[in-house]
Amino acid sequence: MKLIKTTLATGIAAALALGVAGQANASVYASSSLKIQNFTVGITGLAANPIQSYEFTLTNTATLNGASSPVQTNTCSGTTPGSGCNTLPSLDAPAANAPGGTVIRANNDFSFFGPGTDTYSNADSVIYTSELGNGVPSSTAQIAESELQGNGAARSNAEITSNTGFSFTFLVSGTGSLSLSFEADPSLYAEINQLSFTSGAAQANMNASFSLTKNDGTSEINWRPNGTASNDCSVTGSVVSVTCAETNDKADLNQNISVTSNPATVSYSRSAGWSLMGVNVAGLTDGTWTLAFNGVTSTSVRTVPEPSVLALLGLAIAGMGAVTRRRKLV
Repeated sequence: MKLIKTTLATGIAAALALGVAGQANASVYASSSLKIQNFTVGITGLAANPIQSYEFTLTNTATLNGASSPVQTNTCSGTTPGSGCNTLPSLDAPAANAPGGTVIRANNDFSFFGPGTDTYSNADSVIYTSELGNGVPSSTAQIAESELQGNGAARSNAEITSNTGFSFTFLVSGTGSLSLSFEADPSLYAEINQLSFTSGAAQANMNASFSLTKNDGTSEINWRPNGTASNDCSVTGSVVSVTCAETNDKADLNQNISVTSNPATVSYSRSAGWSLMGVNVAGLTDGTWTLAFNGVTSTSVRTVPEPSVLALLGLAIAGMGAVTRRRKLV
């Protein structure tokens, strides 16, 4: 009887030791970041000032092991250039840090904490300057980053989303054109880099899109830059005079990367720097149009514990049950 108890105690201790060792060494990590600078909007063929209204919105969220931070969001708007969002920064929202994380992102800290740090999930976004708000080219930054360190019988999950968007409307007289130009610095990274995991997943996502829509529903232009030589701008609707052509598309702003094997690392534009981006829309007819931009950076990571740890724990628990049954028989 004493031998059985000793064996069970040894098995449980070994299982727990394996679990602790896994937690100390395990790492599944993902990050997504997008920075924009020198963003300008040019409109030609106008009878008067086209700006009627605009609105900026930021939203930051973070989740870790089922616990979510409060949604951090902020909005500003104006009816004429120089009104509403004319402070510096033009719009800010607090960083979102998931409960239970051991690394806390300070507001407007857009540095990478990197893999091998600890367990955390956080996000942040800001509009530093806005052409419509304070009269200088727009600049923005947003980041999402998550890491898990854990193994054995534990299960972990972290998800993060960061959104930055703005829209405004304008009028054109006769036939007009609209041009967008900016520089973008995207960065995506995903890694699984510890042999204590048998399986897991790390994913980093980035999506940036522009749309120009006539409010009567007769025409819509969509641009999702993907860094290729082909024209990524499409036109739909009955206004046949409208055309859209890219002037620069040096980076893919619509990219999803992921890894599931161990060890594995995948990245996109990790340290490429700034890339020129631009598009020109011509043939705009009289009426009210809405220009909208949406940028999303997000990450998702998860781990699956090593079967040997689970098996050892299972044997230990089964053995405890056998000892209990034997006691009842005696």
